[in-house]
Amino acid sequence: MSIFNLSHIDKSQPKYLQLASVIRSAIRNGQLLAGDQLPSAQLLSKNLHINRHTVMKGLSELIAEGWIESEERIGYRVVVDLPVEHSLPLGEVEQFNNNQHLNYRIVKKGSYCSTLNATNYRYNFAGGQPDMALFPFNEFKSYLSNALTRPKLTELGYGDNAGTPELREQVKQYLRKTRGVIDREIVITNGSQEAIYIVSQLLLQTGDEVAVEALGYPPAMDAFRNAGAQVIAIKQDNKGMMPYDLEQKIIQGNIRLIYLTPLHQYPTTVTLPVSRRMAIYKLASKHNIPIIEDDYDHEFHFRCQPLPPMASSDPRQLVIYISTFSKIMFPGARVGFMALNKAFADVVAAHKMLICHKNNVVMQEGLAQWMKSGDFERNLRRVTRKYLHRRDHAVELLNKLDCFEFTAPDGGMALWLKLKNTHITASELAEAVKMKGVYIQHELAFLTDGANGSDQYIRLGYAGMSENKFAEGLAIIVNALSVS
Repeated sequence: MSIFNLSHIDKSQPKYLQLASVIRSAIRNGQLLAGDQLPSAQLLSKNLHINRHTVMKGLSELIAEGWIESEERIGYRVVVDLPVEHSLPLGEVEQFNNNQHLNYRIVKKGSYCSTLNATNYRYNFAGGQPDMALFPFNEFKSYLSNALTRPKLTELGYGDNAGTPELREQVKQYLRKTRGVIDREIVITNGSQEAIYIVSQLLLQTGDEVAVEALGYPPAMDAFRNAGAQVIAIKQDNKGMMPYDLEQKIIQGNIRLIYLTPLHQYPTTVTLPVSRRMAIYKLASKHNIPIIEDDYDHEFHFRCQPLPPMASSDPRQLVIYISTFSKIMFPGARVGFMALNKAFADVVAAHKMLICHKNNVVMQEGLAQWMKSGDFERNLRRVTRKYLHRRDHAVELLNKLDCFEFTAPDGGMALWLKLKNTHITASELAEAVKMKGVYIQHELAFLTDGANGSDQYIRLGYAGMSENKFAEGLAIIVNALSVS
């Protein structure tokens, strides 16, 4: 009768529910097996010191739930056909709950991105991290509040999963005015990563190849691999992807897609010059290969006006333009967008329905109103000035040291630094400073399949922290180098 002990059960429940809970748990964990006989109601009443009618009520509850059954002249017993999820023996239940094995087949696995944990560090030098403290939450709250006060009820239901008409129109105008991208349909996505994933699923299959820069954006490469494609490293130098090597790989292989970050190459920050853009586009046109242009931080370019996206001069409509508001707002906003030709936009919107149907409508409406008001661009100018100041401050500090070689980037949110005068590698340095609360990214984390790395470079984000905090974190990195 020890398995029917009520002493450890929640005393706020009625007695009959306490009894039902004890018996149910005994069946779940294998103490009572299918077909086992239960003590009579009279015996349970006597041993547990509860009223017989209370016992009967608890047993009736279990009968109604399908755990036990009652037979005339036999009494109560555990049903023979227990639910599958509750029929594991005790040892197997514990093993399953400890995630020591799964009893179903996994055919695809995602890849864990280490930058997801970067926010846990006191000094977060992740290269694409905006400073969320700079975001005007109170200002933006008024636009979200207005979207809720005057909701467009037709948009709140199921419907157009390409995004709200208001936000798509604002994005279309924004691209026309700031980037020269016209005659494109806009599809709103759950960040740029969803956009990359959708394109991968639609354009790639097992055996296909994707041309990417030798050092690239790991989540994009994971999306290509997940679609069954092989990632092919194209050589790059201090100007970005090298067209002659791309041509050789196209001729030799089965390249079906080209992935580029031309404005601020990820992770090295260099800008792909016009001549190379034209050469790459010519190759793509000749072989009818689509190009994903990932323009992830177009707004933050300081030395001059940024080069227009490749999508702004795309007569063959080969360029799939992807960008995000994560750097302007905050990553948790999860608002990205694609600028596509009409035919492909319809295909993307149809496929998107399989994933999440539609994005957060209130967020879209609030963002659309923020953009329409002009406050969006005013905030963007303010933040751009702040990031420029932080870049100059970072460059000034680094120039006083003898630890790194680098070229000050024309824009972006990070610096690409080569270690010098040290015996420690970049990956060893990244691991060493973690114990001091510092997160940095190293070269090997960005290597594409088949590419070789020197393990001498780190990517150091400067946008996400104040000048003082950047200096404190940098001092820890320099100290780690000095004791190596």
